[in-house]
Order: sequence, then structure tokens, then C-alpha cells
Amino acid sequence: MINYVKKIQKLKDKFDGKVVISAHHYQHPEIVKLADFVGDSYKLAVDCSRVNAEYIVFCGVRFMAEGAAILAKENQKILLPKMSAGCPLADFIDGEIMENVLMSIEQNFQISAIPVVYMNSYTDAKNVCGKFGGAVCTSSNAQKILEYYFAKGQSVFFAPDFNLGINTARKMNLKEGDIIKVNKDLTFSKNGKTPKLFIWDGNCRVHKRFIQSDVEQFKAKYPNGKLIVHPECDEAIVNLADISGSTSKIFSEIEKSKNGSVWAVGTEYFFVKRITDQFPQKTIVPLRQSICANMAKINLQNLYETLKSIDENIENLIVVNEKQNARKSLQKMIEIVEG
Repeated sequence: MINYVKKIQKLKDKFDGKVVISAHHYQHPEIVKLADFVGDSYKLAVDCSRVNAEYIVFCGVRFMAEGAAILAKENQKILLPKMSAGCPLADFIDGEIMENVLMSIEQNFQISAIPVVYMNSYTDAKNVCGKFGGAVCTSSNAQKILEYYFAKGQSVFFAPDFNLGINTARKMNLKEGDIIKVNKDLTFSKNGKTPKLFIWDGNCRVHKRFIQSDVEQFKAKYPNGKLIVHPECDEAIVNLADISGSTSKIFSEIEKSKNGSVWAVGTEYFFVKRITDQFPQKTIVPLRQSICANMAKINLQNLYETLKSIDENIENLIVVNEKQNARKSLQKMIEIVEG
């Protein structure tokens, strides 16, 4: 059997800083162990924007690798070990649809909504976001980004994840009349008010799988256990949870909890499995086994083959054209959050 871990480590030693491997929290534990930096989509975006290596091998899905390519320096190349690792949530919207929505909002409400697009989107959507003065957001900073634009008296079009949008709106105590759900038919129900937040009707398959009976079963087995979930889960699940937050928040909350504590985690299964192994002194169970099939496409073999191609004929290169406005939207996020 081929020892890919040993082969990958040998190549990393050979490249000696010329190459870095980044990995999202949802990657297989063996990939995470080989990564130079690990995190949620926001941390990885920032880390990739600051690294000086000539090659960044991105262990995640395509929109994440595109994000790294948008922020990359001129001499840098971004490689994705499996080019078919996409994202059904990102597929819910593209740049053309976004522009149509923004025009429809203007026609129906006589306002110019600022687009805020979730990191889980492709470059064309991010380009439209930057073109109209908006910012990218992640699950860890969505509230801060919305607060920034609301403080300026601006309405926002949020896409593509409805659950992240509505759960963030609830945390901000927005009223029903302040929120409008936007579907592909672009019809709007008006109530005489100017809405603050228009939310696109997209969703993440991984987080849509969690249902109320999952929570009931956990509570029946562990009456004193805590439930922590990702805000891409349905509003009903988030309302039943003790805590909701990004993968980084989930990790930090469990990390700082007492030994012997009991947790159910409502997010991607391989991440839950990794923290279960990392904190054996705590009881950590998946709310339901929900796997991101696209994240799982990255494995040791295609990571090794991608690294090996750097010395031969480069494979799996991410090429992003016309990225100026997309870069603006990502840099705007970093400016708002870091600044």
C-alpha cells in the first residue's frame, strides 16, 4: 500500500517554503494533519492573502480556492487537488442573477440595495458584489458586515444562503417587516415599509439535513448535554441550540469547555469526528451524520499527485479572470472586520 503521508511530507520538505497547504475544517483528519494552516473560510481567506509561498495547495472546495486566487499575489498559483469539488450552495446564485435581483429591488422599492455575498459563492457573484460596493461575508462575520451597512442607512441583498441570512437577522432583532425572502421569480410581497434585508432562497445540503427529531433524540439520551450548531442550519434548529456559530466558534467553544461535558454538534461530520478524536475527555456526538461529499473528494492521493505536478507539469491550477471587483469585495470584508 502506498504511504501517501510519507510521500507528501517528503515533497513538502523538498519544496521548503515554496509551497503551503491550506485545509478547511471539513477536510479528512489526515489532510488536516498535513496542512500548514487550518480554519474556516474567513481564516483561510486571510491566511492566503498574507502568505508568500509561490504555490498554495487548497484543500477545500472550488469557491474557496477561487477566493485564494482572487487575493493571491501576481507570482502565486493556487492549486485544487480535485477540480470537481464544487458547492451546491454556491450554485444557487451567479453574477447575472445577482444583477437582476438588484435591478428588481430598485424598480420595486426605489432603493439601491448593497449586495453582501457569502464566501460560499463563485467569482462572478463576488465580482457583482464588488461592482456595487458590497462585501463578502462568512458565517463568523455576517452580523458585523450587515451592521456596517445598516449603520450607513443602507438596505442589503444577502445571498446565497437563506438560513445564514435569517439566523443573523434574528440575532440582530430585525422585525418581520424588515426582511424579504427573494426567490428566482423575483416577486416581492410589499408591506408599505422599506425592507432592510433581502435574503436569497438558497441552502446548504449538509446543514439542511438536521431536523427537530435529531435534537429530541440527543436531549432524551443526554438531558444535560449542550447543542451547538452552524447558522446554515434551519432557523428551528438554531432556536433549539444552546449556541450557534461558525466552525471556528464551534471548535473554540468545545475546546474551552470542561472535561466531562457533553456536546451534540450540528455541522459537517468529518469536522465533528476530528474534534471528537481531539478531545477524548469530552463526549462529542454528531447531531446527525451529515457529510459534505465535495469536501470528501480531496484525499491523500490527489493531494500528493497535485504536489508532485509542481515539479513536472502543473495540474489543477485555478484560473480566475476579471477578478478586480471580486478582490474589492473580499478586501472590503477584511477591512470591515479587521479595521
